[in-house]
Amino acid sequence: MRYVTSIVVALAMAIGTAAPVVFAGGDEQKVGLDQVPPAVKAAFEKEAKGGAIGDVVKETEKGKTFYEAQISKNGKDRYVSVREDGKVIKRESAKKEAKEDAKEAKRSMK
Repeated sequence: MRYVTSIVVALAMAIGTAAPVVFAGGDEQKVGLDQVPPAVKAAFEKEAKGGAIGDVVKETEKGKTFYEAQISKNGKDRYVSVREDGKVIKRESAKKEAKEDAKEAKRSMK
């Protein structure tokens, strides 16, 4: 009986640690601004227009790669997503980004 209990506990622990990886949905990797393609860097600099470019994340979703940067300007933070070719695909405020992250976290917990 103790053997069966040990197996059940080990299996539950394995599933619990693997679940976040399975439900992550995409691949994210923090990168430096000097590591992004030149077109992406130019797009971020244009969007910042004198503001500060913060964290940059390389993301892959459904086989498509894009970069997201946090841009601080005039005391406000926002996030800009850019394709590898430099085309801006998404702009959103930090508040909206936080709400979307919370919704995604709730979905992954179900």
